[in-house]
Formats: sequence, C-alpha cells, structure tokens
Amino acid sequence: MTPSRPTEEGFTILEILLAVVILTVGLLGLLAVFPVAMQSGKKAVETTNAVIITKSVEQAIRAGLRERKRQSPDGKWTYFIFSHDGVQDPLPAKVKEARPGADYYILLPSPDPDRKASQPRDAFYERGKTFVFPESDGSIWEVYESGETREVKDETSQAPANGNGNVMRADDDRDDREITNSFETFETIDVRRVYYLSNRFFDEEWASDYNVTDTDPISQYSFAFAIRPARQDGSLDLQYPDSRNFVPSGDLYEVDILVFRSFREGTTSAEPIYENQILVHR
Repeated sequence: MTPSRPTEEGFTILEILLAVVILTVGLLGLLAVFPVAMQSGKKAVETTNAVIITKSVEQAIRAGLRERKRQSPDGKWTYFIFSHDGVQDPLPAKVKEARPGADYYILLPSPDPDRKASQPRDAFYERGKTFVFPESDGSIWEVYESGETREVKDETSQAPANGNGNVMRADDDRDDREITNSFETFETIDVRRVYYLSNRFFDEEWASDYNVTDTDPISQYSFAFAIRPARQDGSLDLQYPDSRNFVPSGDLYEVDILVFRSFREGTTSAEPIYENQILVHR
C-alpha cells in the first residue's frame, strides 16, 4: 500500500495580487510623506537662517547706536554708521565724515524737535516718518545678476538720500506703497534695495575662469530694515501716561528687520520670508 503524501498548500494568484496591492498602497502612502517632510525641513532651515541673520543685524544696529553715532551740527538730528556684511560703500574713517547718500548712513526719523508740547499719542505716532534702509531715494546703483550688470534707479521719490542729513527733507517711505483689499486700505513697508549677504570664501575670479557658480545658501539671503519713532512717553509723570499728558521723548525707535531670499532689485512687491520688530534707544 502506497503511503499518502501530505497535502501541499500555497498562495493562489488572487492572494498574491491582493498582497501586492496592499503593499503598493502602503508604499505610496509612505512615499507621499517624504515631500511634505522635505518641505518642512527646508522651511525649518530657512527660518533658522533668517533668525540668525536677524539677530546679527540687530546687534549691528545696537553697536552703531552705541559706538558710531553722531548728531547734526545743530544737534537736532541723529545718525549712526551701520557696519555689517552687505554694506557696499567704504566705511568712513570718522563718523563726522559720513555721507548721507552712502548705504552705511542711518538717519533716525525723529519728529520735529522744536515741538515739545503735549499731544495725543496716536497723532505723534502717525506724524513720525518711516525710513527704510538701504536708502533708495535719489540713488542709482548697479546690480549683478546672471552674469550681467544692470543699473537700477529709484524714481518714486525726488527727495535726496536721507534728506542730505535733514530729517524734515527726507522722504517718508511709509507712503511709498499701499495695499487695498475688500475691507480696508493700509500702508506697508516697501523695500526697493537690500543688503546682500556674501560668501567671503568664494573666489569670484577663479569661478569666472572655470564657469563655477556660488552655491553657498547664505548668498541667497538679503535683508533690509525700517525705522520709525515709537510710542514713548517722556513726561516722567507718576500717573499712567495717556493721550492727555503724553509728551514724546523721541528716544525710542521701532525697527522692523526684514529678511528676504532671492530678492530682485527694483521690485515693488517683495515679501520677506521672516520679519521681526525690535526697540532701540537713541
């Protein structure tokens, strides 16, 4: 008698196809996560770089106000020298030799210093000008892009750069751009020029000879900042300051630091990838 052989069992074609479908669906779901994760990682790196740049700019502004500050001959206007990567004009040997049209020259937009009477807080705040740096009023500058140099001129204002050192003659950059939506019209900061960060270790002459481009991420970033008087009470009253006893001191300023990526000079609609506001003391 021939012994019976054990029954051999296996997967049917239908079971194999079903397993393949389940595996494929699972892999597709897993692969769909990668672009989102990569985008989130890229955004995190971009934000981290922007925060570091912002802190560096803040330190440079405070250092300029602390160490390289000077007043106009009549003592009414204050300016300081801004020293940071991205400043193109050669820094002066002495602060008093600074040129108002240079991109290192930062004029503080103080309200009219001859007006000392108490006034409504909001009226004082709205009365103060906003200055955006690097200055573009009355300026012509060159931009190097895609292997070519082009000339850019800001013709939106006929005012001289920084009013030639006079706040009352300088243009109010706050009125350069308005945005209207279905609810309201509001003013926003309009940046025409930026301070470009650079890779100082990149040899441009060597790169030109061998047709090599700078791939350092830092070279893609740039920044600008806007300054305006803050709502600061200088009455020194013991009572809580309000619109009835507010006396502007003119010592505190709001500074908006804006960081951009791949900024194109001359644009009127650039949006920063990061923005931060600080208070500084004159």
